[in-house]
Amino acid sequence: MKSVLKYIAGQFGNPSGLGGGISTTIMNFLNQKQYKTVVENIDIQSTDTVLDVGFGNGYLMRKLLKKNPKKIYGIEISPDMLDRATKKNPKEIEQGKMQLLLANVQKLPLENASIDKVYTVNTVYFWSDMCQGFSEIRRILKPGGIFLNVIYLKEWLDKLPVTQYGFSKYSLEEIEKTTRESGLKIERILEIQPGKSSCVVSRKE
Repeated sequence: MKSVLKYIAGQFGNPSGLGGGISTTIMNFLNQKQYKTVVENIDIQSTDTVLDVGFGNGYLMRKLLKKNPKKIYGIEISPDMLDRATKKNPKEIEQGKMQLLLANVQKLPLENASIDKVYTVNTVYFWSDMCQGFSEIRRILKPGGIFLNVIYLKEWLDKLPVTQYGFSKYSLEEIEKTTRESGLKIERILEIQPGKSSCVVSRKE
């Protein structure tokens, strides 16, 4: 059982192969309320450049493209997910509306102050250095740019056996503290599911 849980946890953090395809489909189903929160609060304009950190199979990116941003970037640590999302979006990539990159949030391959909106959904548990990741997000955000960080809370994740393996779990207070320490100003905190998940919205001043 332990090896099965470790495998599942690994697929959530770095999906690949058949297991990766299944895990990302499951995540798309489980994260609907989180995705809805991003769509309703990111306020995309036609001049916006947007970054998805940890796009998985690209489900949420495709939803946001319907809001017609200037361009949406996505980074992913999984070569398999990069390949799958690339094959699913050839037209958008060819037209320059989408650019997918194999990259780590701790070292973003983007220029300073080049992005208007950044979002990530349930990825911070798998970052090796959350503070560095937030600092990189601040670096690439334009002044006034926003960052939507959607998380499941530690108190809820602690109830799930799979999160014993490969997950760094955080309380809302810990997320707030690290956000501020990285130089981002918290604008508001959206409660998605009481005691379960939230979205921390911060801004680069």
